[in-house]
Amino acid sequence: MNESVLKNGAPQAAHAGCAPQAAHAGCVIRAAHAGASTGDGRHRSVGSLAALVSTAVLVLGFLAGCAGSTESVTTAPASETTAVTSITVASAAEESPAPEVAEIDLIMDWVPWVLDIPIDVAQAKGFYGDAGLTVTQSIPSGPTDVVKFVSTGKSQFGLYYAPDVLMARGEGAPVVSVAALMSHAPLGLALAPGLTATTPADLVGKTVAVPMIPSVRASYDAMLKAGDVDPAAVTLVDPGFDLVAPLLAGTYDAVAFTAFGELVEADAASDSEIGYLDFRDWGSPDYAFMNVITSDDFAARNPNTVRAFLAATLVGLEYAATHPEEAVDIYVAAHPEFDRATLLAQWEATIPSLALAPGGGSAGAQDEAAWQVLHDWMIEAGLLAAPLDVASALTNDYLPQ
Repeated sequence: MNESVLKNGAPQAAHAGCAPQAAHAGCVIRAAHAGASTGDGRHRSVGSLAALVSTAVLVLGFLAGCAGSTESVTTAPASETTAVTSITVASAAEESPAPEVAEIDLIMDWVPWVLDIPIDVAQAKGFYGDAGLTVTQSIPSGPTDVVKFVSTGKSQFGLYYAPDVLMARGEGAPVVSVAALMSHAPLGLALAPGLTATTPADLVGKTVAVPMIPSVRASYDAMLKAGDVDPAAVTLVDPGFDLVAPLLAGTYDAVAFTAFGELVEADAASDSEIGYLDFRDWGSPDYAFMNVITSDDFAARNPNTVRAFLAATLVGLEYAATHPEEAVDIYVAAHPEFDRATLLAQWEATIPSLALAPGGGSAGAQDEAAWQVLHDWMIEAGLLAAPLDVASALTNDYLPQ
């Protein structure tokens, strides 16, 4: 396709349903989802739909071939690093065995966007270098490249989503999630300006646009079921790539959005507040939106490398969360096509949902019980053909202690 769309304020080629992601300064930033309404009919969450849209093509058939190309970008570590975090990574590296593999390829989830900021921060601040690693970031050319490349060893690590990790394992892909980067699932339905809805029953007689992403369609179905709404009473359409403009124009009465992506943009562009129903309030589970994956074999053979990579990545995550303006400046310096104000608004909206260290815990920690709930929901929704061993799909064994 040669269509160009906006993703986080930067023009991007439209691939596999990649959606607009521009946001604007002065946006309404929502707190992390707490499973409750805000009291005004707006259910709050944080997230972005573009990367999920990019994985609309399922991992079905990924083993049939591993052809594909990527664009690779290696960011040289900066000569100066922040003292405390750099010393932390360097000290940890001195106390740990050297990585078995020093040259690492990380395949990103899709085209550059806001959730890549921690990776660029870790690069620019020298955290990967301090850990004894040289990391190349590869941009996939297709939505199944992450699974293909990690499974076959073309990339040692990848960024991916919990539902897609489970679907990949269901198809035989030997991938495992080794850390969470974003610990909440941020999807819901946004309402056209002037419309209000507090329950799914308010969607009766309306036209709702939901991209052809299996997990998002399943969340929409679960919402109707939870609200005791006959699906035939709602007109469901596929919006394609363009989500925000048709909603603001009234083409659709509701569109599947994410709170830090399309909803932020819509809020900023609309004269009236945009109503929002969070899928997690109506039958969908919460889960880790973005994760670091590797292959079972690579982790088993190279545990020191996995630990070093995660340690540096998670320091980048924490640094970017506590220094948002600097983090965005670093990212825009490497990706000048992005609008700084747009990216900063989105990054600040993302921070509450990052997988930062809870009291006494580790950043990146994954909740096996939450993955099990997601798995069971996916079985019920028909997204998985057969039950899986959820414990084998994730591990916290390589996280910093």
